[in-house]
Amino acid sequence: MKIRIIKQQNMRRFINITPESPEGDFCKAPEVIGFLSGIGGGMAKYPVWCFFIICHLSLVTSFAQEKDNLNRELVLVRPYEPSVTDAQKISTLPSLKDSFSIKPAFEYSIRSRRIDTRFDVSPIAPAKLQPLPQPKLYHGYIKAGAGAGSIPNVLGEAAFNTLRSKDYAAGGFFKYNGATGKVKLDNGEKVFAGNTDAVGKVYGQKFLHSAILYGDAGASGTTAYNYGYNTRAVDAAGIPIDTSFAKGDIRKRYFFADANIGIRSSHFKTEQLNYDLQLGYKYAHNKLDDMYVPNYVPDPDGSGYVKYNENAVNFKAQLDNNMFGGNVNFDLFNRSNAFDSLRHNFAVDINPWFTLDNDSIRLQVGMRLAMYKEGDGNMQYKIYPKMEFQFTLLKDIFIPFVGIDGYLRPNTWRSLVTENPFITPGLAVPLTKTKLQVYAGLKGTLTTKLSYYLRADFSTSEKECFFVNDTSYSRVQNYFTVVTDDLNTFSLKGELYFNPVESLDLDIKATYFSYQPSTERYAWHKPEYTIEFNAKYNLRNKIITNFGIMSIGKRYAKTFYDPENEYSILKGVIDFNLGVEYRYTKSLSFFLKLNNLSGTKYYRWNFYPSQRFNAMVGFTYSL
Repeated sequence: MKIRIIKQQNMRRFINITPESPEGDFCKAPEVIGFLSGIGGGMAKYPVWCFFIICHLSLVTSFAQEKDNLNRELVLVRPYEPSVTDAQKISTLPSLKDSFSIKPAFEYSIRSRRIDTRFDVSPIAPAKLQPLPQPKLYHGYIKAGAGAGSIPNVLGEAAFNTLRSKDYAAGGFFKYNGATGKVKLDNGEKVFAGNTDAVGKVYGQKFLHSAILYGDAGASGTTAYNYGYNTRAVDAAGIPIDTSFAKGDIRKRYFFADANIGIRSSHFKTEQLNYDLQLGYKYAHNKLDDMYVPNYVPDPDGSGYVKYNENAVNFKAQLDNNMFGGNVNFDLFNRSNAFDSLRHNFAVDINPWFTLDNDSIRLQVGMRLAMYKEGDGNMQYKIYPKMEFQFTLLKDIFIPFVGIDGYLRPNTWRSLVTENPFITPGLAVPLTKTKLQVYAGLKGTLTTKLSYYLRADFSTSEKECFFVNDTSYSRVQNYFTVVTDDLNTFSLKGELYFNPVESLDLDIKATYFSYQPSTERYAWHKPEYTIEFNAKYNLRNKIITNFGIMSIGKRYAKTFYDPENEYSILKGVIDFNLGVEYRYTKSLSFFLKLNNLSGTKYYRWNFYPSQRFNAMVGFTYSL
């Protein structure tokens, strides 16, 4: 019998047993020996299987001896499992013990040497900044016009100034506006209602290193005619009073002069101390023939004229470093003997304040210390609070504000004449004291083209002035005097500016008033509301159009001729105005002005009707 070992690629062993192989050869065959050795090596691991195989081989061998012609093939399949005998490792690491050690030392240095490289610079042409185009300045201009209507008038105007300079600026101005004509009164009588205004002024500035020295001086003259009288005036016997006045009988001439000199800082940084100091002088004069002044004692010079003179000296100082500051205002008035009272007045207003200002909040806290003396009276002292707080809800869109204030207002003779030129000569009025003024409002810019301003005010004042017809100076009541009374005033004011396109500007202002006098029945000659609307359109800088609407609410005038009626109502009025300018060249332009387009008859003062429609044409030429 012969056993043959067959090895295949899949590492399985096949044992082929044949009877031709002798028994001894089988056992001595190297394949068998290797196989058995493999089995013997695996007995330790698989003892049961090895024992079974050996027994089976013995039986096969015995059976083969009995049947010599029998061929059998036994295939043993077993995966090949290589094994590696564990190695004995030396765990002790070698070490060297030496009593002598060498520490190497290094010495080195860096020898720096510049390596010259070649760099060729290509020249670049410098950038040229073009200066902003500056508009051409002219040395001055002249303006002239003539008007026709219910009262024809003429206009003349001239101005001159220096050109651009880093050292100084100077100029002058002159204007004349005169009207002549008649208006119709309530009884149908036409009376002369002309007026003239002439003003001249020169000014100059000197630019220093960190300040500006400035000054101005001017004079003006006004002629007014007291043409408005009570057409129902009668004498003690009930006979109508003769009102056929000559021009000289109702004419009044005023002369005013003023001069100011000052110096103010020109720092660029707001945290630096900024200042503005100004000293001013004002003079007012009115001369009347004494035959028109009742109960007048002539001056010792025997000139035959009554002279009303008022001299006023004013000093103003303002200091500000963007956090702390203060204002000082000093007024001294001296009037001639023709004034019946209050010939010498004195008033000082001192206002220190502290300001906290950042991007969203602005708070100013201060006070006013007022000192004043009127006529032969004693020195008086008043303290008024002054505070304003505003904050930003949305940047530049909604800015609420609230404030409180109080102040003195001197009523100079010149200020009264400017407001109402028909006042009684020599009228002296005490100071008005606004004890408290509280206001709140909202302002902002909704878009780049639309901005607004809203404000509500409440104030309480002492000795507020009201104009009423003077019955003691003139029997026909064509002069006005002043009555004073305590007054509470509430007002609402709104402004809106709209610029839809670059060439169009729209502006509207409206104010509503509510008055509560203490003694008088009404606030005489004070309007219930005022409205102003202006529109300006610029067509390619060639044709400029201005359109305006002015409205005044009804007013109340105190009457003395009707015992059953204490007052009369001056109706509200709406006045439309239109102006057109045509710029023929940059130097020459022509203009047309149309005033009171509707020809409405209204009264600015009691018994004084205004002129109706008036048109003026003229030209302006730049030198």
